[in-house]
Amino acid sequence: MNYKKRGQGISSEFQGKTATDAKWFTQNSVALSKGKFNRQIIQGIEANQGPYRLRGAENEPFITILSGTERIYIDGKLLMRGQEFDYTIDYNTSEIIFTSRHLITKDIRIVAEFQYSDQNYARSLLQSATRLELKKGQVWFNAYSEQDAKNQSLQQDLSSAQKYSLSQIGDDLAQAIVNSIDSVGYSENQLLYQLIDSLTYDSILVFSVDPALAHYRASFQFVGENKGDYVLDSYNALGKVYKWVAPVAGIPQGDFSPNRSVITPKQKQMISSGFSLKVKSTMRIESELALTTNDLNTFSRIGSQDDQGFSNRSKLVQKIPMKKDQWQDLAVESYLEFEYLSTHFSPIEQYRKVEFDRDWNTRNKQLSGFQRSVNAGVNLADQKKGAMSLSAQNFAIGKDFNGSRIFSEGKWKEKSWQATWDASALTAVTALNEDTNSFIRHRVDVSKNFGKLKLGYKDDHERNVFRDKSFMNPSSYQFFDYQFYLSNADTSSYQYKLYYRERIDQRSDSSQLRNAAKAKTAGAELSWNQLKNQRLTILSAYRSLEILDSVLLPQTPENSLVGRIDYEGRFFKNALTINTFYEVGSGLEQKRQFQYLKVNDGQGLYTWIDYNNDGIKDLNEFEIAQYIDQASYIRVFIPSNEYANTFSNEYNQSIFWRPERIWNDQNTWKKVLGKFSDQARLRMQRKINEFNLESAFNPFFNDIANSSLVSSSITMNNSLFFNRMGKIFTAEYQVQQNDTKNLLANGQDARSQKSQEMLLRWNVHPTFSIESSAKMGTKSSLADYTSGRNYVYGYRQVQQSLIYQGSTNSRYALTGRISNKQNDVFYGGETCMLKELGLTWKQNQTEKGGFQGEFKWIQLDYTGSAQSAIGYELLESLKPGTNFTWTIGYQRTLSKNIQMTLQYSGRGTGTSRTIHNGSMELRAFF
Repeated sequence: MNYKKRGQGISSEFQGKTATDAKWFTQNSVALSKGKFNRQIIQGIEANQGPYRLRGAENEPFITILSGTERIYIDGKLLMRGQEFDYTIDYNTSEIIFTSRHLITKDIRIVAEFQYSDQNYARSLLQSATRLELKKGQVWFNAYSEQDAKNQSLQQDLSSAQKYSLSQIGDDLAQAIVNSIDSVGYSENQLLYQLIDSLTYDSILVFSVDPALAHYRASFQFVGENKGDYVLDSYNALGKVYKWVAPVAGIPQGDFSPNRSVITPKQKQMISSGFSLKVKSTMRIESELALTTNDLNTFSRIGSQDDQGFSNRSKLVQKIPMKKDQWQDLAVESYLEFEYLSTHFSPIEQYRKVEFDRDWNTRNKQLSGFQRSVNAGVNLADQKKGAMSLSAQNFAIGKDFNGSRIFSEGKWKEKSWQATWDASALTAVTALNEDTNSFIRHRVDVSKNFGKLKLGYKDDHERNVFRDKSFMNPSSYQFFDYQFYLSNADTSSYQYKLYYRERIDQRSDSSQLRNAAKAKTAGAELSWNQLKNQRLTILSAYRSLEILDSVLLPQTPENSLVGRIDYEGRFFKNALTINTFYEVGSGLEQKRQFQYLKVNDGQGLYTWIDYNNDGIKDLNEFEIAQYIDQASYIRVFIPSNEYANTFSNEYNQSIFWRPERIWNDQNTWKKVLGKFSDQARLRMQRKINEFNLESAFNPFFNDIANSSLVSSSITMNNSLFFNRMGKIFTAEYQVQQNDTKNLLANGQDARSQKSQEMLLRWNVHPTFSIESSAKMGTKSSLADYTSGRNYVYGYRQVQQSLIYQGSTNSRYALTGRISNKQNDVFYGGETCMLKELGLTWKQNQTEKGGFQGEFKWIQLDYTGSAQSAIGYELLESLKPGTNFTWTIGYQRTLSKNIQMTLQYSGRGTGTSRTIHNGSMELRAFF
């Protein structure tokens, strides 16, 4: 039996030799297990590249995948991770998105094997492996144990009463549900409720922010429509608020209940021992025996009789000698393999082929009992031409299932012909419903080279019929998927492929198989690297799905399109670098949720301003903190199970022009042009909820106010430099744009920033320099999930700095800034004129530390309500009138690895009291 060692810990290995020249190899390890294994089967969705959410072994919806542990398969084929390959994965949100290399449809079978973080209990892992090497084979012994410490829960708190309740349910994990209402002290950082009685009902939870009443915390679980007593009432900065609704005629009117599922502590153990011996020069025998323990709930002894299981796997391999003068390149071997698993045998990880259960038609069927399989076959291999195999198989699951199967696969090359195939024929009987099953399938790929061209044909056929006497089960189906393709035979400099594909689906109408759907796909692939320093990859596929019988196949007809262009070029000795990436597809967009959490003052990013003075932290009352004493909250992303269908478009472009690499030594006009350089970066990601040619393929369609735009992210930066490396004078013209639009569970949130800026730096004297900048732009915020946050304002700003640097240890700067801001009349028309004068200084002591400070006088002339989101933005968190801000810091190196920092800041805002803030930090470097 195969299993993986997980986690890291203490390990030891020993190698020895006996007097008979046998070698012992021993390896032991003790570790804290970091992950839990799961295999998840996902059915593809028509025209949906993702994301597809991975779940835990106990259907946990929100898990963290351990990096690099995933194995993703499509139709049994292992994929590669990476945007340039097959898929991308977000380990934190456990979501997979497939690239344009694979067009995901209703016919695609996705299997994901992965390990995920499971820290509900402290878990120990023990592993030991011993192997004895003999002249004619080897003998091995393995032991594995993984166990949760049931009295050391980490992410869930269980009372004694709850533990007792879990001890009475045995292995029925569906009953591992406990009441989530918990009496706690008041905290402004939690959603809290008070308990009241209403009519004949008691212990009703009512949301409250009153410190004298809000003493109860609860989590709510979705239990189904009219099965709970609570409904989702609203959202605020701390999360979802639920409200009790009274039953009608004894029937609940809600769909949530104040309960939570509990993960039970588990134990998993295995010991295995086996041998592999060469009986003759042409015969080898293998056998392995394994014993397992799988306790799903170590709190309970009920039902423990099904925790143990055992298995045996034995194999006999016989090589068939061939006459060397006739078949010198041919190798033939026959084999007989037997495997037995008891009813309750539980491997550490799934060790069978990814599509084993589908090959035998046992997937998603409630079959129980021992498992027995017999496999006899012949393998034939030719060193020059390839290999092929033929086998007869039998597989049984207790008295519920018995099937026999003939299987063949191979890969063969004969002159200019190439062929790859696998085919099988299964007949089976399922005792549960007395079904007889006939499952015939094959896949073949045949091609022939015509000089530099390759012409090929591929098909995939399955006929899967279930019958109960003369009645054909509705789950019966047949499909025939065939493809013609043209490609190049020589792939040294470039590769191309053109193909056309059709698929006919048939479904059962209880008496026969009838046509239900027809799909047509056309595609092209090109990979070109013939020119030096240039690389181009193009992928495109279009599929149309026609539903022929909506009763047999209740599927919405879809047109799917995926495409990608990836180009990289380097020219003029790398003076010009161009990278282009463009991709289109369709998929889903997750509806996001945000929650604001209180942290220590100065360690957050947001500040709360109670605009309506009701004491409730509403979503529209949080702003980005401008000063450290305001930064008391962080915003946390909370994943959800809600998605919206979208059509996606992504465009990435970068252009670097550095002419100094080729024109630096010229004395002509090229030397002048060589002083101008440019860096441009553009990244656009957007998703829309409706398909139309005007916006579907246009990456520049990013109007955040457009309702069809579901989500968007734009980052654009272009910097044109003059004399970038100059020591006397440099200039830069910069254009920037940052747009974001997010789909929330309760609406949309969009923000946009656009600006143009000219920057000049002139070193008048070795000790004096002048820095000037002029900037203009717009900022906007549009949110429909709350009120009071919409604005669009333009601004113009001029800033001038006079800098004196007498030495490398001292620097003084006098800075002035004037800024004029005005909100759009439609959103209120607020205006603000800002005048600022500041002085900054810095004094360093070589290898000891430094002293720095800043003082600013700021005059703000503002029209409008200062107690609003636009007021906070225009005033930069200050008050109308005269404001002063100052900062003083001192840093001292106490020793080679200890550094101390003292910081003091303050501000006087208008007529408000002066705010002082101080901090001290001690750092140790190792």
